[in-house]
Amino acid sequence: MEFSNKNTMDQDSIDIIPLLSKLWQRKKFILKTIVVFGFFGVFVALFTPNQYTASSMFTPISSGQGSSGSSGLKGLASLAGINIGGMSQGSQEISPMLYGKIVESSDFRQKLLDTPLKNIAGVSNLRAYFSESKTPTIFGKIKEYTFGLPAKIVDLFRGDMSKPSVDFLEGVTTISQEDFEYFKAIDDLLTLSINDKEGFIEIIAESENPQVAAQVAKNAELLLQDQIIAIKTKSSLELLHYLEEQYKDKKKLLNQAQDRLSNFKDRNLSISTSSLSVNQTRFESELQTATAVFQNVVTQLEQVKLQVTKDTPVFSILKSVVLPNEKSGPKRSLMVGIWLFLGGVLSVGYVLAKEPVFELVQQIKFQE
Repeated sequence: MEFSNKNTMDQDSIDIIPLLSKLWQRKKFILKTIVVFGFFGVFVALFTPNQYTASSMFTPISSGQGSSGSSGLKGLASLAGINIGGMSQGSQEISPMLYGKIVESSDFRQKLLDTPLKNIAGVSNLRAYFSESKTPTIFGKIKEYTFGLPAKIVDLFRGDMSKPSVDFLEGVTTISQEDFEYFKAIDDLLTLSINDKEGFIEIIAESENPQVAAQVAKNAELLLQDQIIAIKTKSSLELLHYLEEQYKDKKKLLNQAQDRLSNFKDRNLSISTSSLSVNQTRFESELQTATAVFQNVVTQLEQVKLQVTKDTPVFSILKSVVLPNEKSGPKRSLMVGIWLFLGGVLSVGYVLAKEPVFELVQQIKFQE
């Protein structure tokens, strides 16, 4: 058993020594390759622009329970064709895990693109900033025609294909190619982090411009909160708008009933007959009915206003957005180290694989 282990160790030594010898013989090539990759890494690190990071952290606070009269609101809402579901048990909370879906929606991104940006020369909003950023730099050109060359070739073939005409469809959002590119830029700029365990949401924006990073983080925070509020209050707001229309109509009917009764009394002050008495009673009954209906609508309207307030979520800011003064990246020493490591791996791999691959190719040709 000991003899077998000794033979195995000897065999391993025999295998490793020729490899080390081969690497030692080609040490100049390996060193030159590492140096070249190192210079390229330094070039990339120097021309990679600084990145600044701004973030906002907040947590949603649960809304209160529904009012005691919400069962009546449910009946009224059903008559209006509005479903307010569980208002009697309080509105259901939106899972924070769905916030990411809101941020990914085209509606959110379109609004973020059009939200104003301040203190940035020649830029009025994020769309204009992305448009200005499309001007290529020298480093951007080099990157475009090296790392981005495969994508450019694919786009070249795609460009030859005729694009079919698309008719407008109601309820279907059409996104232009330019906006689609801007959406991808938003994905690179904005990150939503959800800590479901601790119960907070963090919006992180990273940009070459510290003003853009700070303002985009704040704008995204406000837009996200607005859309969450709009989702949670949708049913109660629809009912509120319905009751406001009913309030106007019932108020008009009440005024008409009051005017009819007062006009009738003014015209018949000195006349007293049974028919006039019956008509007066009828007008008074109509006024009482209009008054009761109007008062009921007023009561329901006040209850729904209270329900809208209860359905509106409140957000507690844990960390407000701060304009970044120090860069968050890139880590240039790490970039150079990665390029040096890559050069070493590729050069060593080339030296070790060159002869076996060449022999394999020769064997294939010989067999043919």
